[in-house]
Amino acid sequence: MRTHEGPYDVLIIGGGPAGLTAAVYAARLALSTAVVAGEVGGQAQWASKVENYLGFQLIAGSELVRQFREHVRRFPVDCYEGEYVNAVVPSGDLFEVFTQEGTSLQARAVIIASGRAAARLAVPGEKELVGRGVSFCATCDGAFFRGHPVAVVGPGEAAAEAALQLSRLECQVTLVSQRPLRAPEELLRKLEADPRIEQHIGWNVVAIEGTDTVEAVLLRDAAQTEERRAVTAVFIERGFIPPDEFTGGIVQTNERGEIVVARDNMTSQPGVFAAGDVTDDYGKQIIIAAGEGARASMAAASWLRRRDVA
Repeated sequence: MRTHEGPYDVLIIGGGPAGLTAAVYAARLALSTAVVAGEVGGQAQWASKVENYLGFQLIAGSELVRQFREHVRRFPVDCYEGEYVNAVVPSGDLFEVFTQEGTSLQARAVIIASGRAAARLAVPGEKELVGRGVSFCATCDGAFFRGHPVAVVGPGEAAAEAALQLSRLECQVTLVSQRPLRAPEELLRKLEADPRIEQHIGWNVVAIEGTDTVEAVLLRDAAQTEERRAVTAVFIERGFIPPDEFTGGIVQTNERGEIVVARDNMTSQPGVFAAGDVTDDYGKQIIIAAGEGARASMAAASWLRRRDVA
């Protein structure tokens, strides 16, 4: 049910921990608020277990997101769920936000909290086993597989760092990359020297196998030789799809495609803020994203007040 007509004070793009926290804070600050999200929960909902969000010693990601959703419902927030933003356009004192589904909205300020859309493998078993051994964050989920055989897939520095991190957790790591790794020489030397890491350079993952959880990965090289590796988890570290597709260049991004933000989460475009994994802030974690969402709404409220009295 919609609670507001006309331009919103704040429109939030994204329904993960950053976006939902931003919505609660904006509503509590008496700002008319809308959330546009293709999928409420973001990557958090696919986490099989979360043990580092304060107040919950151990909780499934889907249950944590359910509680986030219930919390937001206590406030007058309009939620356009199942809609994907494809353009944000400055228009005078407002911003026009358009979705792929044909919805057009206006807002006085915008918070981009769209998270990081992981570049996936698009192989059999990947989608079915997300949250059950398939992960896009070794920092988030690695500890649950301590001492287990795992695979890391990716061509760059993130994959190298993930492999070394998992090795420190006593995992036997199969590192898979179709092309030579692009990483600093120091990282490459550490990989070569680590007895727990076995590199499969020139190989692809062609399937992830398992019934209820990940059991193995099927690898194939250029000569069509196949090898099956028994693993309990697959960490996909192939980068993320940048937000440029819908921001149209109105906000500054860095070389990794992350939105550059100031200390108050303001972007290079006045009136547009960003929070969570989509930003260049350090630490892609649920608790950090939630904190940034709160700060972005507080900063947006302050910016709107200053503008109104100018």
